[in-house]
Amino acid sequence: MKTIKAILHKLIPSFVLEIIKLNYYNFKNKTYHFSKRQSLYITHEKGLWKATTLKPLYFLVHDIDKYEAYYHIKKGDVVFDAGANEGALSIIYAKKVGKEGKVFSFEPDAINIKLLNKNLSFNTEIEHIRLIEKGLWDEEAEIDFFEAGSVGSSMFYEDKNSKRVSIKAISIDSFIANENITKLDFIKMDIEGAEIKALKGAVNTIKKFQPNFAIASYHLVEGKLTHIAVEEFFKSINYPFKTVFYDDSEIITYAGSSVLK
Repeated sequence: MKTIKAILHKLIPSFVLEIIKLNYYNFKNKTYHFSKRQSLYITHEKGLWKATTLKPLYFLVHDIDKYEAYYHIKKGDVVFDAGANEGALSIIYAKKVGKEGKVFSFEPDAINIKLLNKNLSFNTEIEHIRLIEKGLWDEEAEIDFFEAGSVGSSMFYEDKNSKRVSIKAISIDSFIANENITKLDFIKMDIEGAEIKALKGAVNTIKKFQPNFAIASYHLVEGKLTHIAVEEFFKSINYPFKTVFYDDSEIITYAGSSVLK
């Protein structure tokens, strides 16, 4: 299959391949529509929202559906996008919550932040995203971070293309207190193994606001998949949760009242 793709890339001009891809993914996906304007990609969920990004969201749209499998983001919500990467989900969440809501995007990787800001610049009508250039942890601290400019950036994993840097980290409880946030509806979390640290720094927030969670919990820390530790955490505070194992090897732990419906 890889050989066939390599041959096609050599024989067919890139702009023709892009048209083929757009038509293919539009045919395959009936919920979302994809198009391209010059060098930018436009994704929209028919009649609901439209996002403009540097890269196509052919595969990211599956994450939209998975993260909101139990709790559906609505107008006026306050959302934390923990591990915002290049900001595509933050932009979509901002479109969903509208001007009445707020999205806080947590991303410590400087390379990702640069791309995130570019994506934000293409969606100028959004004024209710706030970028927090920090990692989430169980306390305010400066910690080592392996910066890779990708979804693989982590406090725990040293990718061959990453470099060790020092980043600032904050707990969710401290951030909530510092910013005088009065409600929190949904937390999407994909922070490459730091989920337990972040959850331990959110105990007061969970008690006060009872937010709904969708946590990517397929990471491996100290030889153990993080969904096990995430489940143990929610059990310890008697908080409802449910872990779903998807066919593509994705594991997401959902938590909050939405899993009881």
